[in-house]
Amino acid sequence: MALTSPDLLRFLLEFMLLLTFARGLGEIARRLNQPQVIGELLGGVVLGPSLLGAFAPGVFAAAFPARGVQPLLLQLLAQFGVILLLLLSGIEVDLDLVRRKVKPALLVAVGGVVVPFLCGYGLAALLPATLAGHTQARSVFDLFVATAMSISAIPVIVKILLDMDLMRRDVGQLTLAAGVINDTAGWFLLAMVAGIATARVLPLGRVALSIFGTLAFAVFCFTVGYRLIRALVNWVDDHFGGGGTTLTAMLAVGLGGAAVTQALHVEAFLGAFLVGVQLSRVPRVARAARHQLEAMTLGVFAPVFFASAGLHVDLPALASPPLLGVLLAVIVVACLGKFLGTYLGARLAGVSPWLSAALGSGMNARGAVEIIVATAGLQLGVLSVQMYSIIVAMAVVTSVLAPPLLRWTLQRAPIDPQEQRRLDREAREARSFLHGLRRMLIPVRDGRYALVAGQVVAHLAGTREVEAVALHLRAAGDSGGAMPDPEPSALIDAAKVDWQQRVASGEGGIARGILTEAAKGYDLLVLGAAAARPGSGLFGDVVDAVLRDTPCTTLVLQAPRWREQGMRLRRILLPTAGTGGDLRVADFALALARGTSAEVLATHVVDALPLTEPLDSRMLGALQAADEHGWHATAAVSRLGEGIGVTVRREVRTLAGGTVGEDLVRYAAASSCDLILMHAQRRAAGEELYCGRTVEQVLRTARCPVAVLLDPAR
Repeated sequence: MALTSPDLLRFLLEFMLLLTFARGLGEIARRLNQPQVIGELLGGVVLGPSLLGAFAPGVFAAAFPARGVQPLLLQLLAQFGVILLLLLSGIEVDLDLVRRKVKPALLVAVGGVVVPFLCGYGLAALLPATLAGHTQARSVFDLFVATAMSISAIPVIVKILLDMDLMRRDVGQLTLAAGVINDTAGWFLLAMVAGIATARVLPLGRVALSIFGTLAFAVFCFTVGYRLIRALVNWVDDHFGGGGTTLTAMLAVGLGGAAVTQALHVEAFLGAFLVGVQLSRVPRVARAARHQLEAMTLGVFAPVFFASAGLHVDLPALASPPLLGVLLAVIVVACLGKFLGTYLGARLAGVSPWLSAALGSGMNARGAVEIIVATAGLQLGVLSVQMYSIIVAMAVVTSVLAPPLLRWTLQRAPIDPQEQRRLDREAREARSFLHGLRRMLIPVRDGRYALVAGQVVAHLAGTREVEAVALHLRAAGDSGGAMPDPEPSALIDAAKVDWQQRVASGEGGIARGILTEAAKGYDLLVLGAAAARPGSGLFGDVVDAVLRDTPCTTLVLQAPRWREQGMRLRRILLPTAGTGGDLRVADFALALARGTSAEVLATHVVDALPLTEPLDSRMLGALQAADEHGWHATAAVSRLGEGIGVTVRREVRTLAGGTVGEDLVRYAAASSCDLILMHAQRRAAGEELYCGRTVEQVLRTARCPVAVLLDPAR
């Protein structure tokens, strides 16, 4: 059946209305300090039979017809939103934290399924027979209602956690893990009940395929699948580059995972979630691509999904007192059953009472997943139209109640000190320049410098997983192409660094070859430079040529002694004026110090020489202001060091003679510093690379190694 022009027009208008009302009411909810998902659900209620259908039934019927291709198009759009939402939530999963929470997550999930199932079965046995479908036995109706009571809505839970900024909290990760297990078990139950309803027997073969197929796919994702996903993302990035192509690869593998679980008769979003968890482990899934996925999902598709859920609520159909009584009973039993089951499971796992209550509140959301279940029951003839409407209304009410209940319980659950330290650390890392460095390029000429570069990269990586490429460039026409020995991967014990070796020809020169590779989306370029000879530029002809056009942040190491002796750090001199560039260099210095147990000397030099009137009160005020600025600048470094356990010694020096560069070199020698680490900016100097007098003097005269950090040239 072809899609006609009127069908397309109606679909576009439906999309526009759902998106506008969902985003508009979601924004109102946010400004009222409520999760946006509440407004998005209410957007569908406003456009549905409860309001628009009640006051303008003709308009509602024309805008949202119940038959034909229109409902299928909206359902497809909503399902795509669910898949994207679960793909995004998988990327946000902290695997290390989830591994520590496996036992409580299992207990919470089991309690959250068993108790509401039993409560739902007992309630269904008391409901009037008129609410059951006419084509099924009463026992099937009871089982179906019990299954509907036991299922949570992981897409709604994810959106609530994102709206309330709880995804990185322990309660958020535990709720997410338990919700995935709960939802999966619920869909297995639904498959069994639906099989009984259609075939009158328990479909053991289909259920076994779903269970063991899903488990096998999960094992595949965490082993071979992760390697394949990583290889695909790397290949796309190497050959095409840019956040857009990475986003395309993420969507492709996410949809592939969704297709696998859909084929196993389990919800498609479970496969997308499993793939998202693997993408969270891939270093090249850049922050820009994640932001693009988040903007597209939370800004467009997820609001339409939640609005389409609210579109099914028909409050006028439940206007009679008996049906309202049944609705109230269903809501109360659903909420209490899920809350008590989750609470008991959490308490058995040793979770505190108020945090267990918060888990029970968060797991109570049913949302559109419940609507899918109710629709299946209506189509199978298990539910009457009235019971279908009751379950749909219960799904929306529980989703609206979950966020305020979760917030209220969390206010009474004091945060664990260990969790607070983790959150503080993650907040510092999010502000840290180093935290965004996932891909590093290290051109090497011989094995000695490869060793030094490998040590530097390993210390910069810390506990994060990064990808480092050791690039050996041979001159054009040189037939030799082997990577110089020893290789970094063979010499550096850094489990979090994925070393790769590449050999390339420097067509157009060594500098041009480095720039060509650096343009493939690297976050940091690490260059080695020998002491520059007079007339050879600042760092030497090749390095200067690279720095003039480098597309990424570059760290230049002028450390010839390290090539012979290896990197040994006891004390690092860090000149700072408190600028953004200086704080980025501080991240580097502290990372190196943490990895080598070195001490950092945060130093600010006050240049008093331009002030030529020693008795002028204005000069004294200027000196005092400059001195205070220096202490503030060094204090910023000290606070960063305290956060990661690195000792920082602060000093503000007043220049009495000579230049700032000369003073820094003298101070480094007197303090037995093993490295001077500085930030530099390119300055106009014709064709020559010039980074200021201070940087040049330190590079020319320092007796210890010097490292200079430069921002991208463009």
